[in-house]
Amino acid sequence: MIQNNYFQSNEDLKEHFYDLIDWNEIVPIYENQFSDAKLYESTKNARLEMAPSSVEEAVAYYEEILKSCGEISGMYVSQVASTVDAKGLKFENGEVIHPKDMVDVIQMYHDAGLGPAAFKRKYGGLGVPSIIKAMIAEIMYRSDSSITIAVGSMGLAAILEVCASEEMKQEWIPKLISGNYTVTMGLSEPDFGSDLPNITTKAVKNGEDWLLNGTKRFQTVACGINGNPGITLTLARTGTQESGARGLSFFIVENKDYQIQGIEKKLGIKASATCETVFENSKGHLVGKEGFGLVKYVMGMLNGARLSVSSQGTGIVTAAYEEAFKYANERIQFGKAIYEIPAVKRMLDRMERELAGMRCLMVEAAYSVDKYYWYEDGREVSPEESKTAKFWEKVANTLTPISKYYNSEMCNDLVYDGLQVLGGAGYTEDYDLSRLYRDARITNIYDGTTQIQVNAAIGGITSGMTGTGTFRAYLDHLAKGSEGNKTLTEIRNLFESIVDTFKLIQDKGTKEAYSFEVVESAARVVIGYLMEQSKNKSKSRKELRSKWCQEFHKDSYAILTSNHIKLKSV
Repeated sequence: MIQNNYFQSNEDLKEHFYDLIDWNEIVPIYENQFSDAKLYESTKNARLEMAPSSVEEAVAYYEEILKSCGEISGMYVSQVASTVDAKGLKFENGEVIHPKDMVDVIQMYHDAGLGPAAFKRKYGGLGVPSIIKAMIAEIMYRSDSSITIAVGSMGLAAILEVCASEEMKQEWIPKLISGNYTVTMGLSEPDFGSDLPNITTKAVKNGEDWLLNGTKRFQTVACGINGNPGITLTLARTGTQESGARGLSFFIVENKDYQIQGIEKKLGIKASATCETVFENSKGHLVGKEGFGLVKYVMGMLNGARLSVSSQGTGIVTAAYEEAFKYANERIQFGKAIYEIPAVKRMLDRMERELAGMRCLMVEAAYSVDKYYWYEDGREVSPEESKTAKFWEKVANTLTPISKYYNSEMCNDLVYDGLQVLGGAGYTEDYDLSRLYRDARITNIYDGTTQIQVNAAIGGITSGMTGTGTFRAYLDHLAKGSEGNKTLTEIRNLFESIVDTFKLIQDKGTKEAYSFEVVESAARVVIGYLMEQSKNKSKSRKELRSKWCQEFHKDSYAILTSNHIKLKSV
């Protein structure tokens, strides 16, 4: 793979960071008026030493993190990715063995302090907003998915900051960070994948302890990395089987207390251990309250995972585009570089602008979380602040599944084109496109398939498009500054007609079957507005962004017209 710093060489990502994101809006909210820095002055708590005391200090801190991440990802991880993929994993006597090359670069990330990116400073984390987490994930996923999954898995435990007791947070989060733990979501079972309300893994109280019995499937890095510790955040039944979702609770179970039955042989992410785990009177530590496991805690954890997949899609496409662009400019056929062939250039141009749209959506979804998540810290807020936070929470609850669905589907689409640019060479294992193609395929499956994301988003879109609905207000907010764009106005009007037509469908099953057309249309409208905003704010690439917008809107108009025709024919 191309070897360079994956932050400093990415012009679009840098422009988002330096010019397009309003740090003066996010940083004071996220930093709670720089309370960590003030607390450090009075306590000298080492965990708060890097806390910024101004917007400028915060941005400089974030920049150093991204540069460090870009250096490790682009200079080192990228160079062992194909080797790690080829070697894969071994499973011997109940132990999963990872390639040494993989273990070495994972340690580089941990040595640089990038493992605990998801946690607050007071627990030993980096203490960065969701936008920076999204950018870190994109950079890392560009270099390799299997390695990034192993490092980034720790971020799943950020849900503990929301739902665990303060005592549990202080006990477990610093331990996870210092011990370089891996973390997995203990959800799916052999007979229950997405049907979580009916899982059968049982947790029974035995004195002061909880003991778990059952089997979990598709447990990513539940094994830890070559003997290192790991935990499974496990969903288990504390109520009766008939109690459904309300009978499920949430537990921490350490990998020393369960067995790895085997690992899956997969199409892609071959060096990521996908385990089947068996609990036999395994000790569990109850997180939060009994009965809230699925309805509150797991859904919060899944939302974070889905934002990560949005970044994964963006990172994989970045790698595919850069590799395909390089090849097309070096490969000579018919006396010229194949980039000069119109059909090839058209594919690459589409990859470039659609990637720009994906990155806009990735950043915006993370941005929406940053605008409300502070509210859960229990700070004293005014009625107006509370109203604003609740608005952005509703927006985030709709944008999260949209960004996961859209960026994973587009990832598959664009990596397909990237491989096509390389032709027969791309189909061989001599080039990284074949690995990227295989790795891309999981993105629209795990952490909730595209179909589940559509189901999660459709209600927020349709109910939100009423006269006073949240999604309508959000689109109006995005449209500011682009009111004079006739094409965007036509696309917005077409979307309104799509929603109205969809609402006229009476049959529930038919409505569910055609939800995709509505969610896809909503995604294109949101991204169209975001790309216009980026063009308007751009200082150095306005002409390029104008070109992207023109072509993107043209494609969107065609997509929405097709979707409208489909819905009208129902």
